[in-house]
Amino acid sequence: MEYKVQRFCWFDTVGKEGSARETIWKYKRAIEGHKLVLDKVIMDLQTIQNNPVHFQIYNGHVYSHWGSFPGIFDQSTLALSSMNLYTTTSVHSLENWECKEVSFSVRNTNSNATYPICMILWFYEVPMTKLETFEYAVKQPRYKYRHGGPRTLDRFED
Repeated sequence: MEYKVQRFCWFDTVGKEGSARETIWKYKRAIEGHKLVLDKVIMDLQTIQNNPVHFQIYNGHVYSHWGSFPGIFDQSTLALSSMNLYTTTSVHSLENWECKEVSFSVRNTNSNATYPICMILWFYEVPMTKLETFEYAVKQPRYKYRHGGPRTLDRFED
């Protein structure tokens, strides 16, 4: 069966360095019973000064890998671009990467200007098998639950 390519567009404005919108995040999760097969991503800025703006795409949701920060490479990074005065557009092939959800982040390192950004993700939404459903329920769960209880005492020490 041929699946139709789809796109997810994100238009936003990243704030000055030191502001609340210095780093912004966006998430895309596949519909129930489906997975995302990522084709490519296009990242674009309008005009920029000398300080770079970092784009990053992660496999999964931010809460599933601790310490995530735009501009820092880790095992979950699918694509990373640093835009500056000479590079304002970046295209990354994602080689049909399969995942349940994907996270985007943009970080501005300029303390004088805000920038409008555009990110377009091209993907296929493909039905999962039963085994894949169980796999992604563990790897990329919909909700993050606490690991511990409300207190640290052993239940026999009350």
